[in-house]
Amino acid sequence: MTLTEVPVRRKPSGPALPPLRAEARRGIGPWTGLSTALVIGVTMAAKADDWQGDWIETQSLLHSGATLLAGPLVAAAACWQGARDHRRSTDELWRSTPRARWSRRAVAALPVALWAVAGYAFGLAIALLATWPYAGGGGPLLSLAVVDGAFLAAVALLGFSSGVLCRWRLAAPVLAALMYLVLGVPNYSESPAQYLDPAVQYALDNSLPVWWYAPAMAAWTGGLAAAALTAVAARRRLTALVPLAVAAVVAPLIVSTGDGLFPDDPAADRLVCTDGSPQICLSERRAHLLPQVAEALSGLTGRLEGVAGAPGRYVARLPLHGPDEAWIPPPNPGWYLVRGRLRDTEDYAWQVAANMTMRDCSRDPEADGGPRDPASDEAVGQWLAPTGPAPGAEKSPGLRRLEAMPDAERRAWLGRYMATRTSCDPSEVPAL
Repeated sequence: MTLTEVPVRRKPSGPALPPLRAEARRGIGPWTGLSTALVIGVTMAAKADDWQGDWIETQSLLHSGATLLAGPLVAAAACWQGARDHRRSTDELWRSTPRARWSRRAVAALPVALWAVAGYAFGLAIALLATWPYAGGGGPLLSLAVVDGAFLAAVALLGFSSGVLCRWRLAAPVLAALMYLVLGVPNYSESPAQYLDPAVQYALDNSLPVWWYAPAMAAWTGGLAAAALTAVAARRRLTALVPLAVAAVVAPLIVSTGDGLFPDDPAADRLVCTDGSPQICLSERRAHLLPQVAEALSGLTGRLEGVAGAPGRYVARLPLHGPDEAWIPPPNPGWYLVRGRLRDTEDYAWQVAANMTMRDCSRDPEADGGPRDPASDEAVGQWLAPTGPAPGAEKSPGLRRLEAMPDAERRAWLGRYMATRTSCDPSEVPAL
């Protein structure tokens, strides 16, 4: 009995998969992904002090780098890819093959889009990992990453379609320059239509995007890109009206919502305070910094211990709610906060003291003729947060008299001073 070998049938892969793999491994696609990651990496590294340690600042800068810088670069690379057949004079050769035009265009365009998204994802992962050890409350926003990734994919398809249509060899750099202008100019507009710009700069210090922001923006940018690619690649070009209709439906929703796309974040307004008296209060996002801020203000609050009328709460928000509160600067990244650590603590305390002794008399018509900065205000500010005199400078007479007072007398005088903190009448401020 002889055995006949039966050939094993293998499930055939799609006809576009081998060419797609070849395009993804070679050509301009991998270089596009590498360039995208490098652009984002250089952008983030150049301003590491401004974002490292805060999720919102990290993703805000990532958004700028991905859209305003990497976006035009990806568009130029895709445009160069789209014009490849023009440069090689292979248009007539491709028309003679049985391969569908849509399949051929999609296989050439998709690797650039996928590599651009991969480069962005790599830069995003590195930036978030660099922020994670220093960040406190909150976390990264997936919606922002989705919007930026969808934009880079869309801009790759738009650039490829432009390259197919335009035979000019300088089309790629010109397209990059034009796209940078188109993406950047709406940021200076106050019209709700600016939110159609995928590169609009988010103000996320005290707000968050609505839940449907990411799918709406992905439908807007993806619809335009899919319509452009369909128009240059599909046999029936009227099919391009389908994705174009999706974009047309979403656009009015984005424009009509306007600023409502980024409602207030409850965590940004909710205060978290230290125990005891006085209280130090920061937003819930910055609550992990309370020990550092309390330590930075310990000298100031210690000097006011036992003083009648001294602030009972130091809060990092405006407006203040009553004379019992004093303002403190929010410890934002890049200013007082660097990689999760509060720096320049002496200057931080001086800012609090200066604000406590500053009188806003600009709206008091009866104070027009009086001095705006009495000597007592300056002396109290210097005594509460001494930063050291400038080289060659001497202490003011008021500060020397305040320092020379016995503790009980100084506390009594400061109590009278604190009672006049909001007064714009210089005659009411106790003299030194």
